[in-house]
Amino acid sequence: MTMLLDGAVFDAAMDEIRERSRKAIYQRDYLAWASDVLGRRYYEKMAEIMVECATPTTGRIRNAIKSANGCGKSLTVADLIVWWVCAWPPEESLALASANGRLQIQTVIFKYLKDSWGYMASRAKAKQGARPLGWISETLEWNYQKPDGSGKEAVVIGKRPADQDIVSSFQGTRKRRTLVGLDEMGGLPDDLLTAAEAVVTGQESRIVGIGNPDRRGTMFFNLFNTDLGADWNLHTISAYDLPTMTGEIVYPDDPAMQQRMLQGLTSRHWIAHKERSWMTGGDIVPDDLHPDDDQYNRRIGGTPNGRFRAKVLGEFPGDADNTFFAEEEIQRAHETQIELDDSIRPVLGCDIATTGEDESVVYVNHGGHVRLFAKTISYMDGEEQRETTGVWTKEDTLTAARRINAIARYTNAREVRVDGTAVGEGVTTDLMRLPEFAEDRKHYNVVSVKGARRSSDKTRWKKWRDEVHDHLNTLMKDGKVDLDPADTQLRDELMLITYKLLDGAIKIDPKADMKTLLGGSPDRADACMYATLEVVNPPEDDPTSQLEPGQAILLDPTDFVAERYRRDSDTYPL
Repeated sequence: MTMLLDGAVFDAAMDEIRERSRKAIYQRDYLAWASDVLGRRYYEKMAEIMVECATPTTGRIRNAIKSANGCGKSLTVADLIVWWVCAWPPEESLALASANGRLQIQTVIFKYLKDSWGYMASRAKAKQGARPLGWISETLEWNYQKPDGSGKEAVVIGKRPADQDIVSSFQGTRKRRTLVGLDEMGGLPDDLLTAAEAVVTGQESRIVGIGNPDRRGTMFFNLFNTDLGADWNLHTISAYDLPTMTGEIVYPDDPAMQQRMLQGLTSRHWIAHKERSWMTGGDIVPDDLHPDDDQYNRRIGGTPNGRFRAKVLGEFPGDADNTFFAEEEIQRAHETQIELDDSIRPVLGCDIATTGEDESVVYVNHGGHVRLFAKTISYMDGEEQRETTGVWTKEDTLTAARRINAIARYTNAREVRVDGTAVGEGVTTDLMRLPEFAEDRKHYNVVSVKGARRSSDKTRWKKWRDEVHDHLNTLMKDGKVDLDPADTQLRDELMLITYKLLDGAIKIDPKADMKTLLGGSPDRADACMYATLEVVNPPEDDPTSQLEPGQAILLDPTDFVAERYRRDSDTYPL
């Protein structure tokens, strides 16, 4: 007996067979899937890493990738997640996405997931591909309707539970094939790796983590520098691996896509600038591709500082024996959370630039919650209305004072602490004495911070500046200060501050030394330290406090006694 199939049924059956055949190919060939389904291609270095993450050749199911800035790292984690749930049966596949905060998961990873879903949907509408699986919700889930009618099920879940709940939150969330994708891995706590290990128990499961290597003393750092990473594939992407530097053509048949890809990666111009500002020594030479443009001048044979190693080379910064702020303490300050209390009036710390390229900076300390003042507010500069944030350059002392006064009024500050040396001394004087600030001075105190004063204990700190640094270090160790993890410039400055021990007392190295390493003065670190001071009026200098042994002075004895034994001091009368 001969049976005739309806043409539509036959076509549907053939489409299903072809789709299964394609999926079988895509399960073995990640790059083919990315090209056919997402229209995506990767530059050579990234392509090698993506293939190893998807279809490991070493037998290791764990991959960690440290990357320079602007290498497309978040996009690649999202692409692997899409492949994981679209090229394999959804009933046996699950991806867990995590990062250093829920906002990162929502605005970066899930944004890329939605973009890919939308691209696949538009192709399906044009009959150029299969319709994407299920739907993506606003609750950080990608769900699909189970064929047996038993309801929806998640194939992707975004998770960043509170630190104390990480392990228990991940426990039991797994399928036969579970992928854990970790973005910004350098900022993740150790327990998140423990939680990931608890759900990738199957041989076909995977862990893929990627991040900038800008923090020592972290789980991410330990993967690359201790036995913790023995069972991991460890990868590094330098900015010099990017097509913007190598000239690699990734889309030879699509110049528009090639240009869009280049625009999304770290530029040659940016790298050249960081060579000049974040390296020392060597020679400045014209760039081969832009020989007539000084903005592209390169530094050849120079020595990189910590920022250059992390942001350009994709390497962890070195931790010299004389680094004052240990990475572990900086990390503790980033992990400390202090809620804003409106009943506490804040304190401002202000560092004033002394040269045209340095920044004047204002930090706000709100009961231990310390942040760069990032809002944009209006202020009057004489008869002109202008705007300011907590960062500016190239201003005279009066304009700087007007900016600080406006920020003090806006934040309802109780105290304004200003670097009282060089240009900062003029700003302090303006705030304290000019009639235009008289009414505002009723609401806040102005304190001149002079680091050259003697410390409260010369056996521990050579100068008050050294004591100021140590005070912030103690606050960080004790978990009493909450610094912004996103303030990478502050972190970089703190990491590069070094010190010596002179007769057992701490002596922070001069700003000039750090300026060479930073490519500028440590403005943010200083402003942050001023904002967190608890003792703002150290003992006044006696006339000999800034002298070195062997120097001679001529001094009226009555002036010395008047300074050392003031009428309001505990030593009066003699």
